Amino acid sequence: MFIKIAPKVRVYLPKEQLQFIDKYRKYDFFRNSQLEVNEINIAKSLADKSIFVRKKLDNDVQYALNRKVRFND
Repeated sequence: MFIKIAPKVRVYLPKEQLQFIDKYRKYDFFRNSQLEVNEINIAKSLADKSIFVRKKLDNDVQYALNRKVRFND
């Protein structure tokens, strides 16, 4: 599935990453310490793709869904 992150910019996401987004979409934010071990790498790659925004805290990392992202079904 392609996700629109900006005008004329789309990013392809595999099914595993889409399931992760659906799982955490309802939260305003979540922390790295709340994730399972395999979900940490997924969150990092989605932050690299600009789907999530990442805020580094003193002892943790906080993620939130980018508000400008549009899902094309």
